[in-house]
Amino acid sequence: MASQGIMIRPFMPADMGVCTEVEKAVYGSATFRPIVFRQLYDLSPSLLWVAHDGAKVIGHVCGAISEGGQVGWMLNLAVLAHYRRQGIGERLLRTELDALWKAGAQLIKTTADVQNHSTMKLYEKLGFRRTGTELNYYGDGLDCVIFELHRGE
Repeated sequence: MASQGIMIRPFMPADMGVCTEVEKAVYGSATFRPIVFRQLYDLSPSLLWVAHDGAKVIGHVCGAISEGGQVGWMLNLAVLAHYRRQGIGERLLRTELDALWKAGAQLIKTTADVQNHSTMKLYEKLGFRRTGTELNYYGDGLDCVIFELHRGE
């Protein structure tokens, strides 16, 4: 399936509930609660995006930027299973990267579960480099790989 009918738009506070449902479907119990989406929106509304198929929200991406404005973080990327492998995650990620660069980031960081090979492959496709691992990063014994992308790479 192609993602031609899928659109990306800025997150709105009304999306909190549906984005939480997408989180639950993608990550199970390890999800952002609605208040996290709201607080991220309150801090940096231009760094949250949703993908939608008509009126149905089918994915989202969340970012943040450091207090000094030099380091951006791609915090969360989620796409419902039925819509994966259509380039939607890549489109969301590219939208987020563009927003972080526009916000002044010189370096963007992100993480991936060590078992999430498809996400790691996507990050590397977009130029991210593995810079390390951190044990128990997500809690409950879940380790992560840390990725970085420097402006201009």
